Parts: sequence; C-alpha cells; structure tokens
Amino acid sequence: MTAPTPARCLAAADQMLRGAGPLGAAAVTAGWWPRACACLIRLALEGGIDAYWRRTRPVVAACRQGRAKQLMLRGRLGPGGTVARRIAFAWATLSAAAHHHCYEVAPTAVELRRLHTEVSALLTHLSRERTPER
Repeated sequence: MTAPTPARCLAAADQMLRGAGPLGAAAVTAGWWPRACACLIRLALEGGIDAYWRRTRPVVAACRQGRAKQLMLRGRLGPGGTVARRIAFAWATLSAAAHHHCYEVAPTAVELRRLHTEVSALLTHLSRERTPER
C-alpha cells in the first residue's frame, strides 16, 4: 500500500463530498462521511506542512511535533504570518470537525467544501514557496 499523500487525501475527501466512487458511496450510505472527510482534509494539510519543511528546512521536518512545525511557519523560516494564521485556522476547524461530540452537529458539506478549497489553496502556496536563503 502506498503512503497517503496530500493530493490523495484531498482526492478521497472530494469523492466523499460528491458521494462518488466506492469510498464516497459507502461513506454517504453509512452516514460517517462528514468526520471522515474532515480527517482526510486535515491529513492533507499536515502532509503539506511536512513536505514544505522537508523541502525548505529538513531539520524542522525531523521534529515529531506537528504543532511545533505549525508554529514555526510564523517565524522567519516559514512562509509568513498570514499563511500561518490561515493554516492554524483551517487545522483547528478541521480538528474540531473531526471529533465526535454528542451535543454537536457534524460539519455540513458546504463547510467541508470551503475547508477543502482553502486547504488546496494553502498547499499550492506552500509548494510554490521558495526555499529561504541560509
């Protein structure tokens, strides 16, 4: 089995949002698709952050704490405060959406599509970000 890449995670989340393909159809029928979709989008975001650090600063990529990698995006080694804030907001929103609470409603397809679009844009931005000069 191949490792899940950000693109594959986003493609699977897109299938769930459309209710297409074997994964999307099973998820919609079973009713667990909103949280699974949020998890896939969050995995894509985390994978994109890891890929950014592997490309720009391998020493940061070696860190095992995902939150630390996120916080370092704001610093002089990262893409800047605006992008870092957008990433932090998307990650926090997806984390909340992925957790089941009996008193909360699952995220809607519209909310998840917006997050999918935002994460896609952020990953594109991170992939185009140039390596900072050392």
